[in-house]
Amino acid sequence: MEGASHELEFCLAQVDDFEQVMSISVNIYNGLDYLPDRYHRWLKDPLRRVILAKKEGKVVALLSARIVDNSRTAIMEGLRVAPSERGKGIAGIIQQYVFALVKSQFPSLEVQRYTRQGGLNPDVFTKFRLICSQEVLDLHFVAEELQPMVDATIGHLKASKHEWEEPIQLAAGDVKRVFLDRQVVEEVLPGGIIIQDWIPYKPLEGNLEVLLKQNLTWMADSVVDPTVLSICSSPYKVPAGANNLCLNIDIFGKDFPRARNQFLSQLHKALSFLQGPTYCFIHLNKTIWSAMHSFCQTVFGLTSQKIIKGQCVLEAKL
Repeated sequence: MEGASHELEFCLAQVDDFEQVMSISVNIYNGLDYLPDRYHRWLKDPLRRVILAKKEGKVVALLSARIVDNSRTAIMEGLRVAPSERGKGIAGIIQQYVFALVKSQFPSLEVQRYTRQGGLNPDVFTKFRLICSQEVLDLHFVAEELQPMVDATIGHLKASKHEWEEPIQLAAGDVKRVFLDRQVVEEVLPGGIIIQDWIPYKPLEGNLEVLLKQNLTWMADSVVDPTVLSICSSPYKVPAGANNLCLNIDIFGKDFPRARNQFLSQLHKALSFLQGPTYCFIHLNKTIWSAMHSFCQTVFGLTSQKIIKGQCVLEAKL
């Protein structure tokens, strides 16, 4: 597979390319890069294409496309360009190549979707439409130190009676029932989309079957008429420090007390197997970000690191 410009050669990523890929990814996301943890799993996914651009045999760029929504959507992830090659248009070239490749292999594809952080340049909207945006609360703590504080806080809220409604951990059947409910899609999910650890999925049974195979914790305030839902991922190691872990909690809904209770319940469960320094990213509706930040600061002494400034889901026709 060859590129017509920049003397680039395109190829499917292989296990042996790992070290070169890591070498072009140094300091990505301030040392909180997910790619070292996911690279080898990505290569085994039959519905994902991980493409490298090479120049003179050396890796200079990477882009991954994950096919979702019953083969109608390509999720773009993991764009990397070597520092020495940035600003030369290589990102756009590898994107065009990957779009053409997946379209040829999955003819039913209709749209591309991706999630990005930070503010959006107005030029983005000439190509993409904004589906939704969330805020991100990023916290850093030592798991063993936080656990007793979380336990005590839950105990205090339970004692107050009116402050605590026990979140429900959803079984597989309940996940489908709740997340496919039309009212939930229209009123709870941001933009009618399930965002799980930065990956946006339409609420379809096929997508949920894929997600249910992952080690995720699903919670709701009710299985009958839910107003707040949450998903917690498994922790993964990040390059920042020898033993640093990263944990993502996606919260959907605007009711702060119920969102707070699910955050605490998800954290309580995660802390039972977390050890050492941990970065926790809570993705939530912008209307409750300040309340959640104030709660974490007042109760736990934790302040946002401001590593990630917002989460936007964008979509365009292929």
